[in-house]
Amino acid sequence: MIRMYFFSFFFLLGCLLNAQAPCSDFNDPNIPQGLWTPAPYPNGQVGVSSGNPNALDGTQYIILDDKSGGSWYINPSDFKNLGQKYLGQCLYFDFYLEKDGGYGAPIHPTIYIMSGSQIISFVANVTVTPNSGWVRVRAPIANCTGGVLPSSSEGTWTMSAGMTCADFNNVMNNSTAVMVSPDYTSSPSERVYYDNICVKSCDGCTADFKLETSFNTTSSASTANLTLLNPILVSTPGNPGSSYSVNWGDGSAAQNYILSTLSHNYTNPGTYTVCVTESREKKVVCIRCFTFCYTKDRVATKNESGLDLKSPVADLEAISKAEISQAEQKDVFMVPNPAKSFVEIQTTLSKKETVSVRLIDVSGKTVLEKSENLNSGRQSIKLNIEKLIQGNYIVEIKSNGKTSSQKLIISK
Repeated sequence: MIRMYFFSFFFLLGCLLNAQAPCSDFNDPNIPQGLWTPAPYPNGQVGVSSGNPNALDGTQYIILDDKSGGSWYINPSDFKNLGQKYLGQCLYFDFYLEKDGGYGAPIHPTIYIMSGSQIISFVANVTVTPNSGWVRVRAPIANCTGGVLPSSSEGTWTMSAGMTCADFNNVMNNSTAVMVSPDYTSSPSERVYYDNICVKSCDGCTADFKLETSFNTTSSASTANLTLLNPILVSTPGNPGSSYSVNWGDGSAAQNYILSTLSHNYTNPGTYTVCVTESREKKVVCIRCFTFCYTKDRVATKNESGLDLKSPVADLEAISKAEISQAEQKDVFMVPNPAKSFVEIQTTLSKKETVSVRLIDVSGKTVLEKSENLNSGRQSIKLNIEKLIQGNYIVEIKSNGKTSSQKLIISK
């Protein structure tokens, strides 16, 4: 997952040349659940909290409590089209059982993938009992062939009765969400922990990472912020901790890197390949690389499918100028900001006119538009943003014959 942020005087421009695999580590202290949410009623009766530490890597994890009815916990944003993007890799997850509702028999950790109303599940071979410890499971991202569902030494994919091999492959390749659940028995009192639900190589490498890149328009310098996803920094019996080194692609390197975040500055536009090397007990386990580029006057114009895309640079430059002008004029205000479900645009008009509002995401795409005929004086336009994901946006307002813009933060 590549996250991009937009600020005045500060553009995020990058040629993102490698797909970044999704990973939910639940480590954000403010929003540990990330984009995960209970499924809509009646399948969303689940209690959610967080705990620390996961003995496998020493990090924060998510706690799910079963309630009456279905107890699905779902991520409808990060794990789309898994088979199309990551065939041959694995879907990992860490699991711990605290309470089994008095079930009294071992439980097989399970994870689910859905597409529309169809669901497939990976059932681990390993079994757990209450407080027996953490286990790490990896499910192969693979297709059904010849009527045989994919499996591995760690478990087997299953599908609902009536589904065919073609149905399975449709769910795997065109996935719309990944789901987990504490609902393993008939008793609504189970408690389970999940952590590090990530797509990565099946070889056990943990050196997956997200790369946030930014470009400063005044100094022509770029900054890369590297965050390791699911690093094994804590040694446990039979599972020694890892150390990491980073090659930034410009001749600079960080050796014996054991923290989870690191930053590096680039002074010249160009293409750079950032590589993370993971070592364990003085032996190289694997190397993961990610290539990005930045330039002053353009960004990549091809998406992963090779389709032509309009460069958002011109729009972003116009937005930046408008935002600077707005900072001087201060005649348009947004409340609340950060916003959750709605935002109100307030402006003062010298005459009756049409006011247009456009909400733009960090890629330059317009995600919401609204126009209203307003009378003179202090007026407002209300935008419903309930369906937009959290992040940073630009609100462009056309009124009084001028175009102004401001940054809006959506926080769910």
